[in-house]
Amino acid sequence: MKTSVTRRPTIVPPPGPVRRFTLVVLLRSVGSGLFMTGSALFFTRVVGLSIGQVGFGLSLAAGIGLLTMVPIGRLADRFGGKPVYLLLLVVQALSMGAYVVVGSFWAFLLVACLSAVADRGTAGTIGALVHGLGNGGSDRVLVRSYLRSTGNMGLSAGALLAGVALQADTAVGYTLLIAGNALMLLTAAAVLCPLPIAASGPQTGTASRQHGHGKRKRWGGALRDRRYMTLTALSGIATLHYHILAFAMPLWVANWTSAPRWMISGILVANTVLIVLFQVRTGQLATTLTGAARAARLAGVFLALACAVIGFSADAPLMTAVLLLALWGVIHSVGELLQASSEFCLSFELAPDDAQGEYQSTFALGEGIARVVAPGLLSVTVLSIGTPAWLGVGSLLLGACLATSFIALRASRELPVGELLAPEPTRASP
Repeated sequence: MKTSVTRRPTIVPPPGPVRRFTLVVLLRSVGSGLFMTGSALFFTRVVGLSIGQVGFGLSLAAGIGLLTMVPIGRLADRFGGKPVYLLLLVVQALSMGAYVVVGSFWAFLLVACLSAVADRGTAGTIGALVHGLGNGGSDRVLVRSYLRSTGNMGLSAGALLAGVALQADTAVGYTLLIAGNALMLLTAAAVLCPLPIAASGPQTGTASRQHGHGKRKRWGGALRDRRYMTLTALSGIATLHYHILAFAMPLWVANWTSAPRWMISGILVANTVLIVLFQVRTGQLATTLTGAARAARLAGVFLALACAVIGFSADAPLMTAVLLLALWGVIHSVGELLQASSEFCLSFELAPDDAQGEYQSTFALGEGIARVVAPGLLSVTVLSIGTPAWLGVGSLLLGACLATSFIALRASRELPVGELLAPEPTRASP
């Protein structure tokens, strides 16, 4: 029986390839939660590395991972997203196994670079897989929304499981976290193996015809696409909100407000719940270029407002600080939902169908660079200056989102009116 990706606002996709690939993402994200929570302690307490060695090694590895994203995306276009993604899962699993036996800094550095290449490669290649799962049309945004909702759920589950090992504080416990990630990755690869996913191609969608990408460039196609690179840069700026939540907010609450420390975990849990429950619903608002433009504008307004709210929580009385931070958590989460939905649509619609791997990998560079820059930027601004800096960061986010909206609207005007409507979802065999 054939199934389609439905428009019903549920957090679980209908039976078929999308649901099975969602399981792949769930397994991988649970493993990531295990690794992210316990890896620093594993490297320092079990492997015996210094904090400086770990920081330098992971930073260098992250840089190498970013440099290899676009070439890996091209491989996905040439050989198909599924085999490349599958290979990267296996490579990442093997690198986790290698971490368990490393005994020196240089061995750690080599394995870290290998792991980062595989990790960043999957981040870019997944776009080509989503293109195939979404039938090359508006379903792509819905599929990406399912995956993001599931990914947040898996990361939280992995982090909770890792808490057992952190509490035990033993070498065996930390080692099991790394081995657990390897097991999750291999299981995800096994689930992916039999899954039928259509390869991207010029016949599967409309982006190539609609946006002037009918002929694929041989080398540097995405990097020479000024509109797409501008969108990538704006996305990188807009995704600072992820690091505001994960990096700046905990330090702000602890050092600048009178709120109790439990507000930090409370806000993070609430954000996860909101993303899991509402990402799919919000994704339905941005299945066309005009919808994505509207979502980007609203995202900018909500994110800017959130920055103002958290900024005014500094030195506020206890109850006022608690109320402001709770309000901030909701407003920020709404902005995050809208920005992600807009980003999903634009990254697909403004890329040629026969180069989705390359273009999606290029687009992921924006967030990847933001991941490197954001901690330092937020440290010297909001965490050093306070409220005025929050207003400045809010203005930056608003400007990036408004510029993104402008690009989307301008692109939509290049199309005949009849083509602005999202295509009806097509059917895919399970």
